[in-house]
Amino acid sequence: MKQVIQNFKTGTLSVQEVPTPVLRPRGVLVRTHYSLISVGTEGGTVRLAKASLLGKARSRPDLVRKVLQVVKTEGLLTAFRASMRQLNTPVPLGYSCAGEVIAVGETVDDLKVGDRVACGGGGYANHAEVNYIPRNLCVQVPKVVSLRDAAFTTVGGIAMQSIRVARVTLGESVLVIGLGLVGLLVVQILKAAGCSVFGVDLDPWKVQLAQELGAEHAALRGEENLLDQVYAFTDGAGVDASIITAAAPDNDPVVLSGQAARYRGRVVVVGRIDMSAPREHYLYKELELCSSLAYGPGTGDRTYEEHGIDYPIGYVRWTENRNMQSFVRLLETGGVCPEKIITHEFAVKEAPQAYEIVAGKRGEKCIGVLLRYDAHREVERRIEVTPAVVHHAKARVGIGVIGAGSFATNFLVPILAKLPTARLKGIASASGVNARDLALKYRFEYCTSDLEELFQDDDIHCVFVLTRHNTHAPLAIQALEADKDVFIEKPLAMNEGELAQLVQVQRRTGGRVMVGFNRRFAPLGRRLRDFFGRRSQPMSVTYRMNAGFVPRDHWLHDPVQGGGRIVGEACHFVDFLLYLTGACPQTVYAHCIAGGDDVVNQDNTIANFAFDDGCIGSVAYLAGGDKSYSRERIEVYCDQSIGILEDFRRLELVRDGRVRKHNAGISQDKGHQGEVKAFVTAIAEGSELPFSFDEYVRSMLATFKVLESISVGRPVTLGWNEFADGSRESETYAG
Repeated sequence: MKQVIQNFKTGTLSVQEVPTPVLRPRGVLVRTHYSLISVGTEGGTVRLAKASLLGKARSRPDLVRKVLQVVKTEGLLTAFRASMRQLNTPVPLGYSCAGEVIAVGETVDDLKVGDRVACGGGGYANHAEVNYIPRNLCVQVPKVVSLRDAAFTTVGGIAMQSIRVARVTLGESVLVIGLGLVGLLVVQILKAAGCSVFGVDLDPWKVQLAQELGAEHAALRGEENLLDQVYAFTDGAGVDASIITAAAPDNDPVVLSGQAARYRGRVVVVGRIDMSAPREHYLYKELELCSSLAYGPGTGDRTYEEHGIDYPIGYVRWTENRNMQSFVRLLETGGVCPEKIITHEFAVKEAPQAYEIVAGKRGEKCIGVLLRYDAHREVERRIEVTPAVVHHAKARVGIGVIGAGSFATNFLVPILAKLPTARLKGIASASGVNARDLALKYRFEYCTSDLEELFQDDDIHCVFVLTRHNTHAPLAIQALEADKDVFIEKPLAMNEGELAQLVQVQRRTGGRVMVGFNRRFAPLGRRLRDFFGRRSQPMSVTYRMNAGFVPRDHWLHDPVQGGGRIVGEACHFVDFLLYLTGACPQTVYAHCIAGGDDVVNQDNTIANFAFDDGCIGSVAYLAGGDKSYSRERIEVYCDQSIGILEDFRRLELVRDGRVRKHNAGISQDKGHQGEVKAFVTAIAEGSELPFSFDEYVRSMLATFKVLESISVGRPVTLGWNEFADGSRESETYAG
């Protein structure tokens, strides 16, 4: 299918053929008829992408600070490579469209194939021929409303929410500052609500257009008697409310709103401006200054947008979906007429020309810019990318990759591309955009959104599972059943039940399985283990992870997708503990912090392990520290010797009064390259993997026991022998 994509590094905008997205249970697939380009938001994104690296850095100092933190903890080269890859990642554009439902997810019962819908949401309602839309981000469109007009619904929801925040009532006077796309929709909605509207803009053409759309009065910002006009308009009282939809480099719109407001008036900011409020107006008039976020309650809430959990109408009257519904009703009754502000319409293949106008390169005035789609064109889930003949003669291991997110982009796929024995066959992802980008960069033969393409491809010998946590075990089972060897990024499974099922399938099929516990392959980690390789005493090990705070609503904390940070990330450190000791834990006793409203308690956990050979170890997974400080520190005490490994960049080995220091240099090496090379080499040579599947399973079981210990408040036994031979039934434990 055709989709509009921009490269954020070069600023290049193009229309590309990408696989159609995958239908998920809580949404629908929509065949797009029209999509709306947001002149303000998308125009700013496009202009930023075309800026120099210095210009980008000046516009996003927050991201620069994050890069500097990575430099400090992981090294200059690691930070540089990650930044360049991130900049070079394709960015899908668009967030407002309308079309026809062509497939319905299994949990959606109020939409059917053939329904006409308006859709919203960044990353969902893209400028693409087909989009996956979560149920709460689409609304039905009556037959009397054209899909051309319905494409304005998401932006209309933004306008609607700003008016709700302003709490305007019938007959009130409202100042609208900024008469672009959102501003002119605000003008029309206010008129439909029975308000008196005064519009202000820098552009005479927009001022005139606002009056044609119903504003009783409109003026240029530069007019000397502007405030006199506002007070004459309100019989000397000042406006009841101001809605700022302009974008400005300073606080001028806020200043003007304070000057024009009546006593105890309201000021609502929608556009990107400096919100500094001058005291002489806002204090002495007791003005309210607040912001309006996008389409309304639900925006950015994964529970609402992705999982489809609605807010009860008695408690939240106007959600983003209900705002969109309300706008569609105005389209139906004629209260709003987008047709009057459509200035341009292009076929989707002409999108680059459309964005030239939006970016101001052609000198044409624009407000409503639409992209039009051929609703009957054939679309494909598989795109052929690179002919098979390009591969090296030694490339005898066919590779399939599932997942094209940041981990695949920044780590695994670039490593795979350098292996002479690897033939990069197919890459699959749910959206298709990143899959196509990686396929082009690293010369995969095809990209797809259909996983069965990989499982049924006889030329694929192994599959890399690089998706979200809840899919790891099910996809690994599918791959093993399809006679493929499997590399699974951690965690191996989400709970003991999944783990037991995966073990059974692996035992039956005999397929090779490697888990992405990459620290086993880190050069400094191996040197640390070798230092104690001939120990005569049990080891004492402490592993401190300064994990950093992650908000409660992050997908890692989602019990369905992420499973929590202990399962999703702390398993790394439990595994490395087992690797260093070479022993099997017997008991686990773990505690997490108690109380507190701003943290997930389990993100601050200390787990103590006792091993069958007398070793002891602890993993301190802590989210309450400063992210700029060292992330990982491992201390080993044994045989009157000490080993200290800091961030896998610096290693100190102390014995007999001598201190030997080893450094990784400017690039941190946590073992990603080593593990991928070992996996592909074993398949190419038909040999065993460096570590047995049981070792990985034992690490995951020990991780689950950390959660169990926290839950029951006492030490728990691992019970490895019973688990390994299947003699003990394992209950599913979600944590």
